[in-house]
Amino acid sequence: MDEREPGETDRLQQLVESIAAKIFNGTYAPGQKLRQETLAEEYDVSRTPVREALRQLEIKGLVVQQRRYGATVLAPTTKDIGANYWLRGELEGMATELAARWISDADLHRLQIVHAECVASVRALHETVNAAGGAPCPTAAEPMRHWVVKNQAFHALIYSACGNASLERSIRDLHLDYTRNILNMTVLGMHESRMRKNIEHHAAIVEALVARDALASRDAMRTHIQASGAFVVDWLEKRPAPRRSRTGRRF
Repeated sequence: MDEREPGETDRLQQLVESIAAKIFNGTYAPGQKLRQETLAEEYDVSRTPVREALRQLEIKGLVVQQRRYGATVLAPTTKDIGANYWLRGELEGMATELAARWISDADLHRLQIVHAECVASVRALHETVNAAGGAPCPTAAEPMRHWVVKNQAFHALIYSACGNASLERSIRDLHLDYTRNILNMTVLGMHESRMRKNIEHHAAIVEALVARDALASRDAMRTHIQASGAFVVDWLEKRPAPRRSRTGRRF
C-alpha cells in the first residue's frame, strides 16, 4: 500500500517521467551509470525519491541496478519500441472492441468533440510550422502540446469506456510508461500527410464506434496504433546520433 501523500506521489511521478524522457532522448546514454547523489543534486531532491524513482525505472525496463554498482541506463532499442507498439495495438484494439458494446451515448458525443479538437489542433500546428517556412519554430510548442493532450484524451476516453478495469490499467501503464515521451519527441517530425493519416484513423475509429461495430472498431484502432509505431520506429532509425563533446557528454 502506498502511504505517500498525494503531492509527494505526483512529484515522484514527475521525477520518474523526467529521467525516462532523458533516457529516451539520449541525454542519459545506454550504459551510463546514474548516481543517486548526482540525480538528487540535478533535480534538487533528497536521495530517497531518487532511489524510489530508479526502482520504478528498473521495473519499466529502463535501468538495471546491481549491488555495490548502482543503476545503469538500458535505453530501449527500436525493436523494443516496435514490439511495445504492437502490444499496444492488440490491447487498445481489444479495448475499442469492448467500448463499441459499452460506451454511452454521452461518451460517444464527447469522443466526437475531442476528435474535432484534434483536427483543429493539427490544423493549427501545421499553419504555425508552415508559416516558419522550414526555419526553427519555437511557437509550434503550444499547438504541439495541445495536439498531444487532445490525442491522449481521445484514446483515454475509449479505453475508459471498455468496461474492463484490468485492461484499462494495463494500457495506461504501457502507454504512459513507455511511449508518451517518444510521442512528444516525434510529433514535430510528422509531416502533413502523416498527421492527416492520423486524423483519418481517428475518424475511422469514431465511425466504427458510432455504428457499434465491435470488430471494425478493433481493426481501426489496431491499424492506427501499428501505423503510429511504424512511423516512430522509422523516425528513430533515421534520427542523427547525438554528438559527443570531448568529455563524453551528449549535446
